[in-house]
Amino acid sequence: MTTAGIDKAAASSSNSNNSRNGQFYQPKGHSMQSAEPSRAPTESPLAKTTETTVSQSAFQVQVVSFTPLAPFYAKWSVTSADAFVLVAITLVAFIVRCYKLSVPSQVVFDEVHFGKFAGKYLNGTYFYDLHPPLAKMMFAAAGKMAGYDGMFDFKSIGLDYVAAGVPYVGMRLMPAVLGAITVPATYVTARACGYGLDTSVLASVLVCFENGLIAQSRLILLDSPLVFFTVMSLAAWAMFWTKQEMPFTRSWWFWLISTGTLMGCAASCKWVGLFLFPAIGLSTIVDLWDKIADRSLTPSRWLMHFMARAFGLIIVPLVVYLFWFQVHFALLYKTSDSAGMMSAEFQTTLAGGLNITTDRDVFYGSEIRIKSTNARSGYLHSHSHAWQHAKGSGQQQITIYGHADQNNIWVIEPAFNTTVDTSNGPVAVAGGSVVRLRHKITGKYLHSHDKRPALSSQETKFELSGYGFDNFPGDSNDNFRLEILSGDKNEPGSDKHVQAIYTRFRLIHTNLHCAVYNSQKKLPKWAFEQIEANCMRNCMPRMSTWHVEYARLPGTEATGIVPPQASYRKLSLWGKILEYNRLMADSNGSINGDHPFAARPQHWPWLRRGTAYWGGHGNIIYQLGNPLIWWGSLSSILLFVLVRSLLFVLNKRRIRPMLLGQRAKYFSATGFFVVSWACHYVPFFLMGRELFVHHYFPALWMAILVLAFTLDLFTAGVPRVVRLSVYAAVAAAVLHAFVVFSHITYARIWTKDACLKAKWLRTWDFDCEHAIGGIRSTKPSLSSSLGESKLDDNVNGESKPKVNAPPANSNSSVDLGDVDDAVPNDGVPVPVPEIGDAYVEEFNPEKKLEQETSDEAAAAAAAVVNKQIKAQPKKLQDPTAIKANNHASPIQVPESVAGNLGEKSDHPATGANQNENGGDEDAAKDKHIEL
Repeated sequence: MTTAGIDKAAASSSNSNNSRNGQFYQPKGHSMQSAEPSRAPTESPLAKTTETTVSQSAFQVQVVSFTPLAPFYAKWSVTSADAFVLVAITLVAFIVRCYKLSVPSQVVFDEVHFGKFAGKYLNGTYFYDLHPPLAKMMFAAAGKMAGYDGMFDFKSIGLDYVAAGVPYVGMRLMPAVLGAITVPATYVTARACGYGLDTSVLASVLVCFENGLIAQSRLILLDSPLVFFTVMSLAAWAMFWTKQEMPFTRSWWFWLISTGTLMGCAASCKWVGLFLFPAIGLSTIVDLWDKIADRSLTPSRWLMHFMARAFGLIIVPLVVYLFWFQVHFALLYKTSDSAGMMSAEFQTTLAGGLNITTDRDVFYGSEIRIKSTNARSGYLHSHSHAWQHAKGSGQQQITIYGHADQNNIWVIEPAFNTTVDTSNGPVAVAGGSVVRLRHKITGKYLHSHDKRPALSSQETKFELSGYGFDNFPGDSNDNFRLEILSGDKNEPGSDKHVQAIYTRFRLIHTNLHCAVYNSQKKLPKWAFEQIEANCMRNCMPRMSTWHVEYARLPGTEATGIVPPQASYRKLSLWGKILEYNRLMADSNGSINGDHPFAARPQHWPWLRRGTAYWGGHGNIIYQLGNPLIWWGSLSSILLFVLVRSLLFVLNKRRIRPMLLGQRAKYFSATGFFVVSWACHYVPFFLMGRELFVHHYFPALWMAILVLAFTLDLFTAGVPRVVRLSVYAAVAAAVLHAFVVFSHITYARIWTKDACLKAKWLRTWDFDCEHAIGGIRSTKPSLSSSLGESKLDDNVNGESKPKVNAPPANSNSSVDLGDVDDAVPNDGVPVPVPEIGDAYVEEFNPEKKLEQETSDEAAAAAAAVVNKQIKAQPKKLQDPTAIKANNHASPIQVPESVAGNLGEKSDHPATGANQNENGGDEDAAKDKHIEL
């Protein structure tokens, strides 16, 4: 049989499918039923066809190889039928996404963070977040248009929007609109890949009624913009492939540039958007590789294809990414406590930011303040408290403290048993000099010895301590060699002699050959939760690099001569972008913990569990996908791998089934989305950080397309009525599951029995006690256990740790907890506290505990409070108040209890309250870790 005969037979066997699926392009010599002429093989993204054919009794086959990465493309443009379908599915999508958008009227889940960030954009106050800025700026724009003034602080889950007059519906409408648009975008993608109207509608229906995507798109969360730009990027890429016979035309350029722009926007929402680059990049590489074999393409023409794609898919996304950061920095122009996260050079660019000026030159005898250069932890610090760890020396603590105070001042002196001649004036400290650092307040010398530090038992790490006493000159363990790493090219001599601000150096212990090192680990409470400094051998320079921020030589004022001054230089825009992105990388890399709703990647596709977002009285929000869609999409991906592997084996025997004429489309279009799914899913296995099921959402959309395309393949050879019946049955089953789980998607009231029946898997841990008939369906009262006692929310003007329990006669929810990871300013995650059966994390160095409790847990907490009040009646001004509000009521605890819950400790010398980075609550909150 000839090649044309085989194609004719294949076309005849699926004649109805060809008319249904549109017009396809094949290499020259292959004819499928199409109104369009055959394409030359030079422009095809598919591998070339050989002339060898084989006839088998069971099936007809053709010797042909197809590439699974480059999309199978068809010439498609919107018809009147397409327009009608697009309008219809868009209307349905908007209804599904916007239904009961005002419920609940309280702060939910990570709205705590992203709502607050929107407000900071509106009032221009700088903040730090570990995600790129675009999605947050979109929420700010939505809030501005809705009338939000940026004053509501989104302080905790459960706060009432209505009482505060926050236009939260307008802010939630933005992600809902984006989520709705993904539905028609799915239709366009399927049609551009060559699939018929029926399959494209089915794919849209699956996306429209996917409960997890719906729940995520109805709240002020980042994943809805991320999924939107991911979907739009791949839709634009599919449209680009419909223009392959018209290279370098306006429409060709439009879709190429649109793809790059949308890719840049996806990466500007969350770094998960970067996974688009390997997905689209692999497709591009395959296409360009195939074009090399096309002899009709001149080298210059091929180079034009290469340069166009490099510009559209690399340069354009990079420019978009940088542009949104420029807008971000332009909007956040005022300094704040959160600016302490950034370098001093960065802070000088903010209005009201750092404006430090100090003596430039450092001499022996100078009083100096030494700062960790590449970390945000602060200054080398000591105080009159001893090390208390078992393996330590018991000598004075040396730590890193986040605020400038007198306990950060050191006097630089010559090495032990060494003097310098100052008869001719002060002597500058040169690089390579052996020096000692004497703590000005306590008189102790910076010292190291063969003792393990508080937070490590490694033999390469040694304790730093303050050592010395009256009439004791010290010893050689006080000696450190000052090793200059770099200077400022604009300040001559800064690479030879130590200059404040401009010289970067390390301190190397002369006996142990270790460097003074910032471990970035938080010390225990007996060290006031400051940051550990130790002496480490073979450490990288990054965390052992220091500089002098303040220098003064006593007595210079009397001379009347003003010494040369030094100050931080302002960072350029490019420098700010680089620093911010380095900080994001550090923050993302440090996320770890044991959150109760964390889930590893191997659990995502089969929907082992979801994430609790919010709990009310009779209703909850629990992010759980439509299980039929998740399980079906996983099965379709596994089936593709199986089919592709089987056909690969058959290919070795020169047997190539045509799959009822669908082989090219299935391998190319479906194969592309399987590869894209892998690019968005497999990298998470390489991440040790804490992960959650919503990280799977971009990959889920690709898996849904694979599911629809697989159903198209398996119904290709059946009558149309049977095919449509199968599609209708699938849609009906999906709609049934959508309705069942709509209660936890929309916070609909349901009964405990219905809730329990909805637990198709035992691992689905949504709390049915919130449903009608459960113990949390009514509002428990604490008055019986606490009587009329009440604790002030504020003692001495400071907020105290709280334990949240539902107040009597309130109409609001119990806090289910936040899934974010708490990482304080030193980069060390705070473990999730556990009380009763609920968990919560606050990005707060005071570690306020806000959590849902059952009646028993609330009573137990109240008993502890009453017991402590009786034991310490003088600690509180008014130990008898319970704050009743329209959300979870805080129970104020005494200081003795608060200390055990993470209360701030007093600084040993100054008496100032501090957290692990020096006492900045807002800064620690802003440096939250959202996933």
